[in-house]
Amino acid sequence: MLEWLKPQISDGNIIREIVAKSGNMGSDCTFANIYLLRNKYDIEICRYRDFVIRRYNGKGARCGYTFPIGTGDVGKALEKITEDAALRGESLRFAFVTEEQKQLLEELLPGQLCYESDLGDSDYVYLRSELAALSGKAFHKKKNHYSRFMRTYPDCEYAEIGCGNWDDARQVADIWYDERCGNNNESGDGSRNDGEGNGQAGEADDESLAMEYQAICEALDNFDELELRGGIIYVNNKPVAMTIASMTNSEVCNVHFEKVIGQYAAAGGYAAINKMFAEQLEGVTYINREEDVGIEGLRKAKMSYHPKFMIKKYGAGYVI
Repeated sequence: MLEWLKPQISDGNIIREIVAKSGNMGSDCTFANIYLLRNKYDIEICRYRDFVIRRYNGKGARCGYTFPIGTGDVGKALEKITEDAALRGESLRFAFVTEEQKQLLEELLPGQLCYESDLGDSDYVYLRSELAALSGKAFHKKKNHYSRFMRTYPDCEYAEIGCGNWDDARQVADIWYDERCGNNNESGDGSRNDGEGNGQAGEADDESLAMEYQAICEALDNFDELELRGGIIYVNNKPVAMTIASMTNSEVCNVHFEKVIGQYAAAGGYAAINKMFAEQLEGVTYINREEDVGIEGLRKAKMSYHPKFMIKKYGAGYVI
């Protein structure tokens, strides 16, 4: 049986290195998500030779093994996963399988698995240059939202998270969470990053909101250790928007959280924090803004930024 352990911050360096070398751009394989969501989805990890394998013990699509990430004999690693499932007395199931991984599974386990996909689990991947510039007809509305924010708050300032301003980012998270709990989530979002933040992005239950808020706090408490980066917008020296992200590899940045409070969201704050953060990512090619978790308003918001492509993901299980 494979040896499974809960993710620890000390696992970060080796997992980040393996993921970066693999070329996998999926939001689920970023170490920050593995660590910050470890309790929500009861995530376990193991090292097998030069591979990292994850196991999710959540519900629905968040249940099963992940395709082994790393270098070496993938077939042998899959044999070990199959053996592990058998020893547990469980049916073999995989989560977050990409198109490329699906092809490999079909080659290595021919006819043994059936696949299902949910659009809500697909990652939205954008060109950083487009999010930073908002040029052209396609981004006309977004540019208007950004311009409205700048006209309304001409004295706003942007600062990278670090150098002791973590509490300012937490203040944004505190107010964002209080607004949604106090209003029974009437202006909720239901995702780790909001997209447009116009008050119509979607809905999430109280438990989901609480777990997201806790994850944001933990991210800020371990900001440097998790190798996170992010930014804050200030209006009259008051923090009103923030974003938290991490690098998947040298070309891909993954946005984990994006929050704007109160009136600033209605005035175009999400367009502003999105653009300002993208402008700071010089040298980065792509920004992964994660999935829409099946929330229609959030899907509309993410599509409105015109993703360059989507990372489709499958769940896979034994053919019955």
